[in-house]
Amino acid sequence: MALAMGVVFASCGNNKSTTPKDNGLQKAGEKTEVSGEIAYVEIDSLNTQLEMCKEGKAMLEAKSAQYRNQLSAKQKSFQNAYAAFQKKMQTSGYASQAEYESAQKNLQRMQEEGAKFEQQCAEKLAVEQDKFNQSLRDSLQAYIKIMNKDHRYKMILSKAGDNILYCDPSCDITKEVVAGMNKRYTKTKK
Repeated sequence: MALAMGVVFASCGNNKSTTPKDNGLQKAGEKTEVSGEIAYVEIDSLNTQLEMCKEGKAMLEAKSAQYRNQLSAKQKSFQNAYAAFQKKMQTSGYASQAEYESAQKNLQRMQEEGAKFEQQCAEKLAVEQDKFNQSLRDSLQAYIKIMNKDHRYKMILSKAGDNILYCDPSCDITKEVVAGMNKRYTKTKK
């Protein structure tokens, strides 16, 4: 395993690798060179620098705030109904057992509806987030194809956090991608 990793790292370092010939048989010492560069894009930078991401984040935050406000209103309504229930219990009480049970069921129904609404909001936000992520991924892949139409890169990796152990900073094409995608996004908005 260590040997295989050494071959991969050597391959990345000098952009050349040894690969077997089409028939799978290679004579000792014979190398087949593969040319082309490897590059990477910092995903974290895309999230903070792309206009598409900034607008998407603002849209998701607005929807989240809207859901929080609706949920807060439902919680306040429940708290008011519960306080009225408690007050009635302490003062005059309920005229009958059936009236008491009806009020209790109403509170339970309100609580269940609130929990169901909260779950629905979370699911809607997750769907919106997934749609946005897919749109970003599609846009990034489409732009990369256009940017790499000259085939100068044989591989473009996404770098998030420290998922790449080492790569020469000259392989970082994030600024180029951000600039190009922002320019393209601005044109599509007009």
